[in-house]
Amino acid sequence: MSSNSLRRVAVVATAAGALFLAACSGGSSTTNDQSSAAGAATSEAPAAAGVTLTMWHQSADSDAQLNLYKAYEAYSGNTIELLDLPADTYTTAVQTKWATGDRPDILEYSPAPQDMRQLNMAENMVDLSGLGFVSHLINHSGELDGQVLGVALGPISSYGMFYNKTVFANAGVDLPKNYDDLLDICPTVTATGVDLINVGGGSEFPANMIAGFAYMADYNADDAWGQAVAAGTEKVDDPDGPIVAGLTAVDNLVKAGCVNADVATATFQDSIKAVYDGTAALTILPSDFISQFYDLGDGDTAAVDALVGFAPISAEKGIGSYSGSPIGSYFVPTTGDSAKEAAAQDFIEWATTTGYQDYINDTKSTPTLDTATLPSDLGELYQSLAAILQDPATTPAFNQSVPGFGNFGQLALSVLVGQATPQEAATKWQTFVDQAREAQG
Repeated sequence: MSSNSLRRVAVVATAAGALFLAACSGGSSTTNDQSSAAGAATSEAPAAAGVTLTMWHQSADSDAQLNLYKAYEAYSGNTIELLDLPADTYTTAVQTKWATGDRPDILEYSPAPQDMRQLNMAENMVDLSGLGFVSHLINHSGELDGQVLGVALGPISSYGMFYNKTVFANAGVDLPKNYDDLLDICPTVTATGVDLINVGGGSEFPANMIAGFAYMADYNADDAWGQAVAAGTEKVDDPDGPIVAGLTAVDNLVKAGCVNADVATATFQDSIKAVYDGTAALTILPSDFISQFYDLGDGDTAAVDALVGFAPISAEKGIGSYSGSPIGSYFVPTTGDSAKEAAAQDFIEWATTTGYQDYINDTKSTPTLDTATLPSDLGELYQSLAAILQDPATTPAFNQSVPGFGNFGQLALSVLVGQATPQEAATKWQTFVDQAREAQG
């Protein structure tokens, strides 16, 4: 496995556990009316030169992010001084430093509303709504209460099923698009001697994926459900609500024998291998793990694409959801230094125009702005992800605005292993949500 792939595994695993999976539609053609179209050279000089900017960033930033910073330095004549903070406790580390009054000039941070509120970004960040990239956004990451306070350059994650094409062909069943479909095809698939679904419960966060991130895509258009929970007008323990329904759907799958027997101890790596090897028909995980499937194929992209697919699945409609990551998402704190604030905004302007296509090519990710195009050398798994992220039906991940989300994975796992009923788990989660709402005032 390559060093970059190992880095991605570390980032995703810790991010999921630390709510980095907290948090697209539109075209991908390059616009012709911009003076600084993405990937094209600009004749305009940088807004400032010779300025030293401090950036708080994740220690697990990939080479693509580091290359972005170096390219901006070469373009602008400015310097970016990086302060590394640990990936596994990144949001906590930022919040701790922030509470002391310390501020960077550029902040790499989660663009999910709930995480943004932790830093009171409406008061503490420069409003970027007037920058050119805003009219080219194809998702709402970085927006808060009508302001655009940050930009998520990507990668953006979605949540769906990785499935073994050979297993489905041998079983003679159609690909499921919802949880009723899963129950319908379960007896036929398991009769062939494989598990329908492998869940790596030992890693905990995969319980989030099957019970929350995938199932809830139908219920959080425009983040309305999450914001209602934050406002207290929607209860997560509503017996007729989508959370209890999602946990019940998972419970039904377990009771029907559709989930691997070692769900309590299996890891997300076990789930990936099970699908690749054909001992499970599918697993529900973040799109971040696409690279892991290609690594199992020793880089033979075509062979992996012939074996494994990636598709959305949700409660009913078969749609996806998305989340922005702290990695590749940037904000400009208000520091009172007008020269540095201007230079920091210049970094954002450059990164979303002149530097953006090169960044997308380097990260091999789906553009979050319609001024860049998808890299042409991506495998089918990445192309499937791009189709999901650019589908207008795709919704923000259900947890982006929800206070007290951090306990949901453990509670979902308690249902998967038979330690709690769906209603009991939802009721416990409501307690955590209420406590978090009260703490936030």
